Amino acid sequence: MVPFLMGGHMIRKVTAEQTTWGELPAKFEAGTAPMAEAVGLGAAIDYLEAVGLETIEQHEHTLAAYALEQLGEIPGVTLYGPPADRRTGIVSFNVEGVHPHDVAQLLDLDAICVRASHHCCQPLMHRLGVAATNRASFYLYNTQDDVDRLAAGIRHVIEVHA
Repeated sequence: MVPFLMGGHMIRKVTAEQTTWGELPAKFEAGTAPMAEAVGLGAAIDYLEAVGLETIEQHEHTLAAYALEQLGEIPGVTLYGPPADRRTGIVSFNVEGVHPHDVAQLLDLDAICVRASHHCCQPLMHRLGVAATNRASFYLYNTQDDVDRLAAGIRHVIEVHA
């Protein structure tokens, strides 16, 4: 089988008359091998192990619980998903009367990043009776201040659409 993409580490030798392919699987892996990415992945793993996966998990749970509490106090916000003790650092929500894409756009203008979509789960969206939701994702680098900014941003969205 002849490769359909060419270049990089897949080639053993090139002359004016002929190209010789590398051994499998390199023969079908066009482009330069991702060496820098492999080194970066190793550094990321070292970092995560130093912080501790349990520490990261607890931080995500704490932020998600805080976000559920803060967003739950805003009239017109619908929260989706399990209770805080059964979730990761993800909070899905909608703002009554405002399409999720509009919510995301207005939050983006305040440098608050959320995702607005059906999140590749249209059957769930259908069951929930919505076209899409907004999703805020929290991780190790997020803080309670980020959650507070999100809540303030959602209040601003509601004011704009009032």
